[in-house]
Amino acid sequence: MNRPDTRGILGATSAALARVAARAAAADAGERDLSEDIADLRRCGLLDRLSHPSDPKAAVTLLRRLGRANLSVGRLAEGHMNALRLIALYGDADQRRRHRADAAKGVLYGVWGADDERPARIEKMEGRRVVLAGGKRFASGLGLVDRSIVSVGGLDGTRLAVVAATDGTRADAGAWRMSGMRATASGTFNLDGLEGELLGAPGDYETEPRFEGGVWRYAALHVGALEAMAEAARQAIRKDQREAQLRRLARLVASAHAARLMVEAAAAAVEAEDARPETVALSLLAREFVETSCLEGIAMVDRALGTRAFATGAAVERIRRDLQLFLRQADLDGKLVRAGALVCQANAPIGEAWGREAPE
Repeated sequence: MNRPDTRGILGATSAALARVAARAAAADAGERDLSEDIADLRRCGLLDRLSHPSDPKAAVTLLRRLGRANLSVGRLAEGHMNALRLIALYGDADQRRRHRADAAKGVLYGVWGADDERPARIEKMEGRRVVLAGGKRFASGLGLVDRSIVSVGGLDGTRLAVVAATDGTRADAGAWRMSGMRATASGTFNLDGLEGELLGAPGDYETEPRFEGGVWRYAALHVGALEAMAEAARQAIRKDQREAQLRRLARLVASAHAARLMVEAAAAAVEAEDARPETVALSLLAREFVETSCLEGIAMVDRALGTRAFATGAAVERIRRDLQLFLRQADLDGKLVRAGALVCQANAPIGEAWGREAPE
């Protein structure tokens, strides 16, 4: 039996990610878009492996490595991964076959969930075909994403629809006035009169643990960015091994590694075939832990590097801006409250709630 050339795959992936990292500053400055980066990820097979991960831990590793290279590229790759995951979960046999084949041919997918001032809704429906109205904001990958899965309101609840995302007249990247994640080509997208195909049944999108539970993917990217900042600090501290700096580095590395383990545990629990709705708590807790680790890590890196951490054009300065914005997800307080409530209601004691040894 022919086995894949694992060493060759890993080498191609590392080389592609090195090129992504080398282009990150120019992309942040608006001197280039991310099309070449996405093409690199496609050629080395990383996009395909993310879309059909062999196991959750492997997916976390790929997302972490993307986060280390460029969070903006990681955001688009995660959107593609999430879209194909939703199609696999909720699409019918024809949709699964069709969209998987299109992705293999190079079609880039995204997921746009945040509503604009006029919420996205179904205007007309005939079978699975719909005509939409309203709009989306924080739509990442404008001009790069070919198709997007959008959440839309309907008479029977929230639905998912797959739409073409290539009409530039509907996109407004000028609406994105943020200091971070500049290279994502984000903005608003007008859905008025746009046709799409429904995906799944009413309420599928919000089914746990696949809905909020999927936040482990974002968290994996965040851990990668934290690792990149920690590595920058390590390189500087190797030249200045004062005791205070060494203590700072030790705490920083321990925090990054603990965050990685937390995300790996959440991914394994949420993506298990028999995952129960309450498993979402572990993913929400992982996200919270990662955010705390990142914010504390940023402070430690700033302390370790001093004013160098704020120099325009420095990698650490760009990563900090991207990470601080990317951490600002919707309803963070609500997510933590829901996690606490689920832990409170659990039958299993602390320490046994998510492992194989969990009692019935």
